[in-house]
Amino acid sequence: MPQTSDGNSALQTQVIDNPHEVGNQLQQLGKLTQEDFQQAISAANLSRADETAHSTKGYAGSTFYSNLIKQLRDILVVKGFKPHTHQNIELVLNDTVAIAVCKGDENTGKTTQDPHSARKKGGVTLALFGLSQNELPQNEELFEESDSLKINRGKLQLEIDGKERDVWILMHYSQKIADGEYRVKAELSRPSTYDNKGRINSFSDRIMLDLMGLNIESQPNSETQFTDDIDFNIE
Repeated sequence: MPQTSDGNSALQTQVIDNPHEVGNQLQQLGKLTQEDFQQAISAANLSRADETAHSTKGYAGSTFYSNLIKQLRDILVVKGFKPHTHQNIELVLNDTVAIAVCKGDENTGKTTQDPHSARKKGGVTLALFGLSQNELPQNEELFEESDSLKINRGKLQLEIDGKERDVWILMHYSQKIADGEYRVKAELSRPSTYDNKGRINSFSDRIMLDLMGLNIESQPNSETQFTDDIDFNIE
């Protein structure tokens, strides 16, 4: 059954991890499935397998991010989704849902802890939805026109082309095993509120994605190494 996270905010987070409930929730978002996200994440993870000690610091992160966006668009186009770029934020959307990609922390995919941004600055921010207006990842201004963001019954919505869509983010976290080898955790989360700077500060729903048994590592038995080298702000 869905769980409710502990917290002091009036709006509590619904955490969904039961496989049946997860499947039902994903179906309601446009006939999505766990397999859609597993396939996209696996392909994106393998795309950075050619990383070596000579690669730039941000190579693995930027390669994963770009390919994850592409894979999601390729997979979901047959379900009525289409690619869209909103103020340099890369999205895949249908008539009711807009999905973006961002990087979370080690609590991503954990039912007992709320995830935060990789920058350790509180809640996951809209700045992590993609590149900033001037295409510099360190710039935290993203949605300059905050009027496009609205709260409807506790859910964050983004107005695009005259249609209001619920905003969901595919949040991921990578554990580095070796150069070119990463273990990934992920969840699909719906932000619920934002501050006056357009930064998300709470969630209404978190759907846990099951990546167990998914072949996303070149050497599954390798020892995991936690590293700051993958803390690249573009994710």
